[in-house]
Amino acid sequence: MRLKKLYNFFFDELLKSSWRSVVLLWKPMAGWTLIVYLLFTALSAPLLAFILDWSVFRGDRLFVGNEDLLRFFISPVGFVYLFSLILLTLIGIIIRYAGIFQMVRDHLLGERVSVRLTVIRIAARVHILLKICAITIMGFIVSLIPLAIGLGVVYAIFLTEFDINYYWYSTPPEWYRALTFGGILTVLWGLSLLLLTATLMPALPAYLEGKKTLREAIREVWYAPLSHTFRFLKVVSFVAVFWFFFRITTDAILLSAFLYLADWAVHSFESLRAVAIVAGGYIFTSISAGIIISFFGFTLISVIITKFYFSFSRPAIMPETPGFKKLTQKTIRLFTWWTKPLRAAVLILIILSGSVATSFLITYGSETDAELLVISHRANAMGAPENSLPALDHSIELGIDFVEIDVQLTSDGTVVILHDEDLMRVTGDPRQIADITAGELSELRLLTDREYPDSELHVPTLAEYLEGANGRIGVMIELKYYGFDPELAEKTIELVREFEMEDQVLVKSLNFRAVEQMRTLAPDIGLGYVSAVAMGDLSRLPIHFLSVNQANATSELISRAQQEGMGLFVWTVNSREGMIDAILKGVNGIITDYPELSIAIIEDIGALSTTERLLLQLGLHFLETQAVLTGEWTGEDAELLDEG
Repeated sequence: MRLKKLYNFFFDELLKSSWRSVVLLWKPMAGWTLIVYLLFTALSAPLLAFILDWSVFRGDRLFVGNEDLLRFFISPVGFVYLFSLILLTLIGIIIRYAGIFQMVRDHLLGERVSVRLTVIRIAARVHILLKICAITIMGFIVSLIPLAIGLGVVYAIFLTEFDINYYWYSTPPEWYRALTFGGILTVLWGLSLLLLTATLMPALPAYLEGKKTLREAIREVWYAPLSHTFRFLKVVSFVAVFWFFFRITTDAILLSAFLYLADWAVHSFESLRAVAIVAGGYIFTSISAGIIISFFGFTLISVIITKFYFSFSRPAIMPETPGFKKLTQKTIRLFTWWTKPLRAAVLILIILSGSVATSFLITYGSETDAELLVISHRANAMGAPENSLPALDHSIELGIDFVEIDVQLTSDGTVVILHDEDLMRVTGDPRQIADITAGELSELRLLTDREYPDSELHVPTLAEYLEGANGRIGVMIELKYYGFDPELAEKTIELVREFEMEDQVLVKSLNFRAVEQMRTLAPDIGLGYVSAVAMGDLSRLPIHFLSVNQANATSELISRAQQEGMGLFVWTVNSREGMIDAILKGVNGIITDYPELSIAIIEDIGALSTTERLLLQLGLHFLETQAVLTGEWTGEDAELLDEG
């Protein structure tokens, strides 16, 4: 009895009736979904490219990055771009739903259901759908205002006194308080917005039916009995959760099958292609399964919204829902539609073709002979204070290729090694570097839990660093700005030339004005641009190397940069999997807080065969497990696969 009540609680008439409609109408719904995808892919890409070209890449500008990109997005033109991007996405979702609504409505009224008729009827109402989307976006923007104000207040109260890196790395009590209050505020805002959105969802079919204005449709739904609203929220939530866990379960099954088949391929064939085809089949099948599951999940929720509306607005047209047994039979017939010999042969051919094509993409361009440099981030080696003289000495002892350091100017114009805007995190002194003289700075001591001579625990000058590094290790200097000052680049170059280290130094900056200045001042010194975020073709910049956030270091960018004779370094790579991924992609250098680990991984990967590298790369991208990364590489393909 209790199980029956629990079953009826979740699998109530609304859910069963909606699934029945999905089973009956899946073909026209799939056709409609495909049309919407193709239409919006064809329309949105040229439109967004035109907006970018018109507003950003004017004249001979090849890219926009970092500060310029931020300024673009907070400008009126950037707002229009973001608004257009969100509007097109939302239009696609709304139009996709509108077609499903139309099909369900026609079916309930006994009218003919077809993709052609749906296209005609929806096309006549596109202007109404555009209005809905615009109102929705503006409503979302308005809803962001209280969240932004609240988070701004939290930030102003707890996190404005010192450089954000102090709070991020030192994690004082203020940091945890800010996270706590900010998190609570964000969760409350998200739940409120989710509840409001779910409550107003049935207003969409009420408006699309054409008998009510948008205001009337919202009012009708808003004042509906709470029992109806809770029932609707219960069913939609149940389907969403089931949808999520079904996707995870499917991935787990496919992953298990991939592991078994890959192990079989390793033991049965000597060819790399066999392993690659198995991997390609896994990727292709996983993506295809994701598309199918997403289609049925979105479609089912759309039908639930539609049928919920008709259940209380026009209950007379709602058909009787068949029992669970009959509904299950229809569902089985839906998924066994492909079991007929001809259809099964077509399906197998599609999977094999997709597997071969995907495996080609996996193996194409994966081999590289690029020289790989290990660069210690902020010169931090073996736990020494960052950007310190002990860190420099440790990096030299480890045989690292370069130390990466940050330089700024003191108030009296001395170039010193410091990352943050203030000294709070590294020395406990709250003053900003721009407000302190070199003499005052020399009296401060770096914070550390290790024993070092007192004479080594000061914030070093660039002159001290270059003297210690000359002839022993390369130096990658990042010009750090908290307000652009052209004197920083000038004095940095003077010191490099004074120590005659032009061929031992690389200079870079997050600020492109500084890069342009450096190109004029010192064309003979290796020059790079630090890219956190960017739009456009970075590989065509007139520089010697790129220093890119690891998340943005795609194989395509790496290939383009190297074709232009430009080095590409990734930062800040601290995980084993991140290091392996970067190495296998063919980057020129890894900037890391753990250089000793990078050296060991480079040596291990250098001893692997091509097949082993492929398996390792697949383990990173598709297995998503730490076992590959922590296991011993023995040189045996099967053992490496088993480690994954």
